[in-house]
Amino acid sequence: EPIAFVDYIAVPKPDPEVHAAVGASLAKACELANVTLAGGETASLPGIVTELDLSGTALGFLDKDSAITGERLESGDVLIGLPSSGIHSNGFSLVRNIVTSMGLSYADSCPFETTFTSRMLPPKPTLADVLLIPTRIYCNSVVGLLNHLKESQGSVHAVHGIAHITGGGLSNLLRLHDKLGWHIDSPMSIPPEFTWLQSQGNVTDLEMHRTFNMGLGMVLAVEKEQADS
Repeated sequence: EPIAFVDYIAVPKPDPEVHAAVGASLAKACELANVTLAGGETASLPGIVTELDLSGTALGFLDKDSAITGERLESGDVLIGLPSSGIHSNGFSLVRNIVTSMGLSYADSCPFETTFTSRMLPPKPTLADVLLIPTRIYCNSVVGLLNHLKESQGSVHAVHGIAHITGGGLSNLLRLHDKLGWHIDSPMSIPPEFTWLQSQGNVTDLEMHRTFNMGLGMVLAVEKEQADS
């Protein structure tokens, strides 16, 4: 379970407005993850950094018996997907290329239908409102599940692996096990921004699925007998 977060920001020169916005976002993220924003560092590096470089480190604790390493993965395990909130933090080089090639501004009204599940958006969202929906933080969902398993079954061993679907898309599943592959027969619904980006950028299905999360933010591999519980 994570307990604290420390950030590092590098900029060419200090900008109070930017720092305030980043600080507010980090505080909100830590609140969502139930962790303490324990501190951080801001470095002014003119000539080395030309924009803004942001990174962070999380600290947590883990019982040795509760470690999920993937070593219990086996044929027949079931994948359970948790939906993403949108693009998250990966694939923006391609996003920027498509938006720029179309001559659009991020302040323009969103050119596609934005109604999708229960996402909170303004009544008339801009392109930026949709493309920059904050990344979903899965801490409470995953930690809550693991704590429930420990209380009800005495261990978390029913969960054999966890994969965060970030850069590389579904290929992140291959990191779970070097000899097992995965068959997905009921994929998550694809948010409309991905469909729009693919059509406007003439991007292949393969490239989309190895660049973006395509609506799937995190995957848990669980033993078949426990999948429905």
